[in-house]
Amino acid sequence: MLLCLNCYKIYNQKTIKNNMCKIKECYGDVVEIDELFVPVIAELNRKGYRTRYCCSGHYTKDSITTYIMFEDFIELPSLPEGYNYDVDWTIRNGNTDIEKYIDKNKSFNELSKDIFNNAVSVLEWAEGLKELNEKVGGIIN
Repeated sequence: MLLCLNCYKIYNQKTIKNNMCKIKECYGDVVEIDELFVPVIAELNRKGYRTRYCCSGHYTKDSITTYIMFEDFIELPSLPEGYNYDVDWTIRNGNTDIEKYIDKNKSFNELSKDIFNNAVSVLEWAEGLKELNEKVGGIIN
């Protein structure tokens, strides 16, 4: 799915040209996001936690990792259940990355439920975060 990071309008891929929002006077950047994380990424960005990349997790033979990478380095007030900071990534690249590994030794149906339930849990976490005050670089009380 596609999401405008300025007005948070959702598009399908066939309607967007040049990765630019079609809403009059918005013209924000439109980016591709995993369907399960669209509401998560919209909520985080609305609150000032600017994101760069994400993955809600996909069934593969090798491993299942779900992550959210933020635009800059940020110390989050909390992490979603089961997530950890990817410290190596943060040191190398200067932006915060949180990740969670999902046990791949389950049936396809069980894994699908885990990935879906994870997305719900991360959305609840994002909804519970306080807005980030970008001017001060802290949390608004």
